[in-house]
Amino acid sequence: MTVTVRLFAMLKHVAGFEQCQLELPNGADGRAARLHLAQHAPMLSDHLEFCRLAINFEYQPWEVSLRHGDELCLIPPVSGG
Repeated sequence: MTVTVRLFAMLKHVAGFEQCQLELPNGADGRAARLHLAQHAPMLSDHLEFCRLAINFEYQPWEVSLRHGDELCLIPPVSGG
């Protein structure tokens, strides 16, 4: 199955791209997508475990199963003052 991954804030600057397509096996979950993305863009490896996952505009746990055509948004922690 194919999913689209969108990166936000510092993630897109570290990776050098804002979105990509991942080919995953049927039944893959968010953790599998995170692992595949880390292999595709190793510069993100240290950052991905701290990110929140949104699937089709709703926050989800990493254990949620994905479907063909899903859009995954990886949102890094933010701080402000």
